[in-house]
Amino acid sequence: MGISDSVQTPLLETFIKEYEQAKKQLLQESNPTYALIDEVKESLSAVAELDSYTLDTLNGLIAHEQEPMKVAIIGQFSSGKSTFLNALLGQNILPSGITPITAKVCHITYGNEYALEITYKNGSSATKALNYMHEVSAAENAKIAFYKLYAPLALLKSINFLDTPGFNSLNQSDTDTTNAVLESVDGIIWLTLIDNVGKQSEKDIIHSHIKHYASKSLCVLNQKDRLKNQAEIDTSLAYAKRAFAGLFEDVIAISARNALLAYSTPEAQEAQNLREDSHIQDVIDFLQTHIAPCAHKAKLHSIYKQLCTLTLTYARLSLHASLRFDKLISSLKDLPTHFSDNYPQSAFYKSFPTLFHTFESLLETLSRHIYNALEKTPKTFMRTEKVFGISRQKPYTKEITTLPRERLAINLCNTDSEFRRDFIKLGFDISAKAEEFDSLILAHLGYLKDIIIHWYEMLIPPLQNPLLHKTLENITDAYANLTLQTSQNLKNQLMLYSKILSLNYPLALHLCLNTISLKIHEALQKHTQSPDTLPLFNPSLENIRDELYMGFSFNFLQESLLTQPIHKKILWQFEHEEKLLSQKQIEIILPYQERYSKHYKQLKSLFHKLKAKLKENR
Repeated sequence: MGISDSVQTPLLETFIKEYEQAKKQLLQESNPTYALIDEVKESLSAVAELDSYTLDTLNGLIAHEQEPMKVAIIGQFSSGKSTFLNALLGQNILPSGITPITAKVCHITYGNEYALEITYKNGSSATKALNYMHEVSAAENAKIAFYKLYAPLALLKSINFLDTPGFNSLNQSDTDTTNAVLESVDGIIWLTLIDNVGKQSEKDIIHSHIKHYASKSLCVLNQKDRLKNQAEIDTSLAYAKRAFAGLFEDVIAISARNALLAYSTPEAQEAQNLREDSHIQDVIDFLQTHIAPCAHKAKLHSIYKQLCTLTLTYARLSLHASLRFDKLISSLKDLPTHFSDNYPQSAFYKSFPTLFHTFESLLETLSRHIYNALEKTPKTFMRTEKVFGISRQKPYTKEITTLPRERLAINLCNTDSEFRRDFIKLGFDISAKAEEFDSLILAHLGYLKDIIIHWYEMLIPPLQNPLLHKTLENITDAYANLTLQTSQNLKNQLMLYSKILSLNYPLALHLCLNTISLKIHEALQKHTQSPDTLPLFNPSLENIRDELYMGFSFNFLQESLLTQPIHKKILWQFEHEEKLLSQKQIEIILPYQERYSKHYKQLKSLFHKLKAKLKENR
């Protein structure tokens, strides 16, 4: 008689539980790291179906635990990375100089014999002869994803090397490839030329990327054989150590060229001298005494850190998903405040008020130039006098003011005129304020996008749905449209001011010169007819300044740039409209608030366990 279902089910459940416990026990005893990864995987699966990223990450951690430590050879383009690796390998295998392969990553790992494996972008692979790397064409190389070189070098059992394209080449993809490599390696060797060390471009790259690997990083100064003597080498070493203080565990000067020559030199003593002089052994010693012992610890640190990240993500979001929406709402509410708190420090806000003062100063200088160009010339007039009832004309001489209008107009309006160039430059400076404003609000828009992207990426897969994604895109687009409209509004205003200055310059100048000349001429005619009652017109500096003010729409620009400046108006308008827009977007977000609070305690406990292991492994 068969076993009844009521008996079979408990037995099956008991068997499964006992099997799982035995599996965990065996796994824990054989490999505690595997057991920990399995525990995290099981706990995360209880929250939600794992997405491909999480599964790939967990599977990658299992593979990573078995792999040797990865050390990338990093440096600027043409810094001798391939030659340096050839010196470590003991023979000239990797091609140097500008060749197709130098634009690819080459993995160098342990093998019983020298061999080359090619992995193509379509996923297929093939074995090639070593000289293939020297002969491959650019067209064929474009189909290749990466190279893998196997070498019977004992050091490669614990450390794998990655030869990278490097930074600052003419091809941006080389830099992108190198950056991608940095995200997955456990340590780096920064290679630079000894007579070119410490350039600002090099420091920028190191501070951006390499500093994250300082605990297991080495700086190698190559081509020390190019220097005259040991004193110069010591000077370069000292300078490099100062320039890169706190970024590397050590700085070593070598000659990869001499190291390679040592392998091909038949005379034993000469070969030994070349090798000792090359100091390549110092690099190998550093790898064996500093990096290799840290390989396992570094891998565990990387594994624990990623497990912590995954566990913390699922733990927080499983319990606090609804609070995450509250956080987004709070961020949208605070967005206008973030803008108002930051724009006073911007270049746009600080430099805008200087525009009017520059304009006023240029007008004053131009006014004085015209005033100083006025000329005094004697002129004879006739005055009617009566003597004993008889009228007669009596001549008299008087200085009159004249304005060399045509000469001034030519000198001040030609392309070589310093005044014209200054007004045109001021017009460009005013237009350029639009770019400063764009930098300000685009940085603000970037701040919003970062908030939304980070917020969305932190959500567990069930929350990452197309509808929510589209809603967030619409929110971002709404702010982007407001940014674009505000920017265009300001550009139109600034373009008007710019045209008043640059395009209106000759018109305003001719208007001033013609008006002053006309007033002089009219006063001269009237004085000639009635010298006793109508005086000559002697233009003052203020007269000239007033005419220029009128021609350049001074009062309008004064109001727009100083008394009621457009930069304050546009900032207030943007802040006000952003506040209204935020309120609308919050109304869209509110319906999305849901409850997600499963398995939090279990994941929280697991997270603290992982944090403890991470702390122990420091």
